[in-house]
Amino acid sequence: MKHKLLPLFLALAASVGTLFAQSGTCGNNLTWTLEDGVLTISGTGKMNDYANYKVYAPWHSYISTIRKVIIEEGVTSIGVCAFYSCYLLTSVTIPNSITSIGDGAFQDCSNMQSLTIPHSVTSIGTNLFSSCKALKSIIVEKENPKYDSRNNCNAIIVSATNELLYGCQLTTIPNSVTRIGQSAFYGCRSLTSVSIPNSVTSIGKSAFSDCSGLTSVTIPNSVTSIGEGAFAWCSKLTSVTIPNSVTSIGEGAFSHCSGLTSVTIPNSVTSIGSSAFEGCSNLTSITIPNSVTSIGEGAFSHCSGLTSVTIPNSVTSIGNYAFRECSGLTSVTIPNSVTSIGS
Repeated sequence: MKHKLLPLFLALAASVGTLFAQSGTCGNNLTWTLEDGVLTISGTGKMNDYANYKVYAPWHSYISTIRKVIIEEGVTSIGVCAFYSCYLLTSVTIPNSITSIGDGAFQDCSNMQSLTIPHSVTSIGTNLFSSCKALKSIIVEKENPKYDSRNNCNAIIVSATNELLYGCQLTTIPNSVTRIGQSAFYGCRSLTSVSIPNSVTSIGKSAFSDCSGLTSVTIPNSVTSIGEGAFAWCSKLTSVTIPNSVTSIGEGAFSHCSGLTSVTIPNSVTSIGSSAFEGCSNLTSITIPNSVTSIGEGAFSHCSGLTSVTIPNSVTSIGNYAFRECSGLTSVTIPNSVTSIGS
């Protein structure tokens, strides 16, 4: 009976304790105070780091009561796992003096819905928002923070320039987004479809790379460029329509999309990047428009399902290995305009 009562006693003790202000230190020149569910960090300089399961933050005993965190001006960093598992936390105020946020700082804060990271922050750690199931939006005010794409959460992360930095499990991208940044959806294997709004003008490098569950994607007419490896290794993607607004298809943009059976390249495209469709083994036909002047190195290599291809009069060069190991290719027409064919 004593063993059963002990956890209840400890929980009650923690609750009673927070009726009175709790305090301590969390850095060489930092102090913390907890009162009425509000945790306030004060002082100057860096916050201590706290390794999960080894060294907890000094307020960890009171995580069942912390609902709000106020970090005052003068504090320069948020430590590793600082607010780990503060599951009732809904509001965090981060001042302009903060320059870095450590790994897992808000991990398992399952009730936090939104957060604004100020322009002063130049470094954002890994797994910062892991298991933050209620998160809906995160605004990163700095244009190009040092950012790790492994920040797994349900939220979208958007920079001050309206570039989407992270959006895993997001199916509808908000109209405020103008650029989909590098690796924004990288490795989001549970993502099956995504709608890109007309506000987006560019899709960044590896933006949807390794989204192996992605079956369809709509690229609007506003998009002018598709970055390097943007849809690489999207093995379930069966078809894609590239709009007339796109002028360039980046290196490896659709490489190893083994489920891709057809693709329409518009007249606006002037170049097909190296390895753009490499390893698209189920691609049976491809129409290259008259606007294309160059076919990049390995552009269609290992497209074993490709049976025929017509190269238009606009093309002047065919890169190295452009059609290498296209074992099903039975015919190809090369126009008089072509002056060089690679090795």
